[in-house]
Amino acid sequence: MDKSIVAEIKEITTEAGAMAVNLRNKGLEISLKEDSSPVTNADKAISSFIFDRLTSIAPDIPVICEERPPCAVDTSKQFWLIDPIDGTRSFIDNTDNFTVNIALIDNKSAAYGFIYQPTTGLLYFTDAEQNFCVEENGIKTIRPAHGSEGLVAVVSSHHLNEKTESFLASNSFSEIVSIPSSIKLCMLAEGRVDIYPKFGTTMEWDIAAGDALIRAAGGKVCTLSGEIMQYAKKDFRNNHFIAMGKRWNKGVGESC
Repeated sequence: MDKSIVAEIKEITTEAGAMAVNLRNKGLEISLKEDSSPVTNADKAISSFIFDRLTSIAPDIPVICEERPPCAVDTSKQFWLIDPIDGTRSFIDNTDNFTVNIALIDNKSAAYGFIYQPTTGLLYFTDAEQNFCVEENGIKTIRPAHGSEGLVAVVSSHHLNEKTESFLASNSFSEIVSIPSSIKLCMLAEGRVDIYPKFGTTMEWDIAAGDALIRAAGGKVCTLSGEIMQYAKKDFRNNHFIAMGKRWNKGVGESC
């Protein structure tokens, strides 16, 4: 990806985050989707904003977005995967734990990722050379990895289930962190946690940007059979997966 395109995607992501905060401050309009999950006027407005901006800078690359009807994609080529607000429940609850996610998929693989947490000013992204980068309010920063000798796991604070609890019980972790949204994947890329087990259905736009960040930082996301996560699956749905940070992937923990 050209440096100028990276700069534009960073700008789109942060502007979308500012929109989210402004719309929440004005008062949200909340409704339920067919699957009973909540959606707000901010989700829809940001979806349209990102779609329009991406199609203006890269008109030949299809855009798949959570809040828009899916279009046909050539799985051997590139397409965008967008989650305008990841962590909608946290967003509605007026907490900090939501993000704006943009990923570029190339030949079914998460190639580039951009995740912005508006309330903290933290932007996680892959640069033109696919290096993992973090900026805080526009300034490049390095946030320290956890200092524990043991392994640290992270799980969803909204979707803890029996299979996840069984996985945690069968491994030895020095700490288990619980947090919603793609912040979990950003923490993996930073080395602040080592593994994120997900037993349940997610959508591709939920994890694609974080997957790209984790890969750039030396980790990986794989299925329970050990295959690297791929995209453009039927209905854009993911089954169970294990996301591993660099430390786990290098052999401190067992691979999936």
